[in-house]
Amino acid sequence: MEFISEGEVAELLQSHGITQVSEDEDHVYCRMGDEAASHHVHLCVPDAESEPREGAQVYQIEADRMESVLNHVLHKLHHNQFILIPVGKWRSIFDAVAFSLAENEEWQAIDAAATVELNTRDPLLADAGDLHLLCDLVGAIIRDSETPDHGLMMITAGVPVVLELVSADVVRMSFGNQAVAEEVAEAFTS
Repeated sequence: MEFISEGEVAELLQSHGITQVSEDEDHVYCRMGDEAASHHVHLCVPDAESEPREGAQVYQIEADRMESVLNHVLHKLHHNQFILIPVGKWRSIFDAVAFSLAENEEWQAIDAAATVELNTRDPLLADAGDLHLLCDLVGAIIRDSETPDHGLMMITAGVPVVLELVSADVVRMSFGNQAVAEEVAEAFTS
């Protein structure tokens, strides 16, 4: 995994029909527009407070299954590079997962290199070979997130897909390709 500049992903976001939406100055979300998305999915635990996007298919997932379901989703998309963009600043995410990933040497190398990036939203590029580390990071966020600052957007570079890890309780997904949406759906419908 390596940090890249926002400018390096601007064209990708545009080609996928993704815009950045700011609900306030501290939180920025990446959303795929309805004209680009063929399918929206809302995964949530029972009694989750976050609202689904209009027209999204809603699937309730038991809290103890959310991490394994997301790992399965990421494995379905494993052939892609992922662009990771925090909702808040990276510092919030690094602080939230510090304890859970303290023994993870690969994450510690990124943590050590991230000193300059902590107060930014600069994207983090994850290659297909980083899948296990990406799964570890997602698991740590699910277990340790407490505020919207801990949210993380994951955008695939190869096909238009946006995964928005809102909190431990909610994941929003948008797909620009119906075939990919159907393949990924096996992770949470079976």
